[in-house]
Amino acid sequence: MITGMEDDKVLAGLIHDYPDALSDRKRLQALLLDFFPQDRRKRNLLMIVFDDGIVGEMRSLGQMDKMALHRFVRSIEQGYDIRTKSAEAAILAWAKAMNLSVDDKDGQREEAAASADGQKPVPSSEKEWVPCESESLYEYEETSRGIRILKFVDFDEPVVVVPNIIEGKRVVAVGNYAFKGCVGIEKIIISDGIEILGNGAFLNCRGLKEVILPGSLRGIGSTDATGCPKILGSEIKYEGAFEYSGLESVTVPDSVKYIGENSFAGCGRLKRAVLPGKLREIRENTFRWCKSLRDVVFPQELDAVRISAFEGCDVLQTVDLPEGVTAIEEGAFAGCKGLESIYIPDSVVEIGGGKGTGFLKTFGEPDERHENFTIRCNMGSYAMQYARAWQIRCERAK
Repeated sequence: MITGMEDDKVLAGLIHDYPDALSDRKRLQALLLDFFPQDRRKRNLLMIVFDDGIVGEMRSLGQMDKMALHRFVRSIEQGYDIRTKSAEAAILAWAKAMNLSVDDKDGQREEAAASADGQKPVPSSEKEWVPCESESLYEYEETSRGIRILKFVDFDEPVVVVPNIIEGKRVVAVGNYAFKGCVGIEKIIISDGIEILGNGAFLNCRGLKEVILPGSLRGIGSTDATGCPKILGSEIKYEGAFEYSGLESVTVPDSVKYIGENSFAGCGRLKRAVLPGKLREIRENTFRWCKSLRDVVFPQELDAVRISAFEGCDVLQTVDLPEGVTAIEEGAFAGCKGLESIYIPDSVVEIGGGKGTGFLKTFGEPDERHENFTIRCNMGSYAMQYARAWQIRCERAK
């Protein structure tokens, strides 16, 4: 957790000495690594506040009232499943570093008005959803946030609706491995109101062809390899939420802010994937060995394609990365034998990095590539330099 004035002063110094960093995510990330080299958690919390757009909004504020603080904290808490105290501490660290005072007058007025009506104030960020119960059987447990489904113990019906209400209590998460091995289910409907899907939630559901994800969904699997979001428990090693399932197509709603590693790895029938527009990273192994994947709609705010994200996607033919991507890591498109061309924008300044083994080339070995594999880019770009260095055909982007 971020505590003490020292962190505020460090951030204030960073803002003063490198004002351009607040407009350059890559630079800010590098500076936080320099300023907090031993505290990965602290760096991640600060970057989450930045990525959520809160720092940008703070820059336009003269002061921050309690309602704004509550709204910011709730966005981080729900969007990334961060503990309330940690989210608030990170936001306040940024606020103090930017000389924003916290004023609770507006919050007091709203609470007073609500009290006069005899009602509890409802945060504006809360979205109403239609309660949906189910006759299917589940093992579950209560958490401070609501019900976490632990295991589906009914028979494999062709269509299963995951409820958002069990015995009158709200369901907020489908826990780790809850539907693991349910090979007879063909379609899963996740009810609106559910926010998190656990690691391996639908692992090895080989008959699963279709999943309907709700607009309330915030995250799929873990945010990183150090562990699960608190609502999912404390398992450290994990498999992807839909790994080795029979999905044929998936559309991830824009409400989702993170998709964990391996989430769709080994989905051999997956042909099309639509990713949320604000997703920053396609994490390690996300679509590894998706041998039928032909069509990917990339996030417009994508920053990085991580290690082996699309490794072994045999029939992927054309990739157009969005403007703003800065990094394509080791093995990201290795083994993509059908890949004929990829557009790499000028914003890319790193190809082949990441914490990999060093053995995988970003686009695989020469004899693994399509015979006409081409990098499309602009003259003088880093991508053009990379293509020349590795003797890959390049052509001018149209």
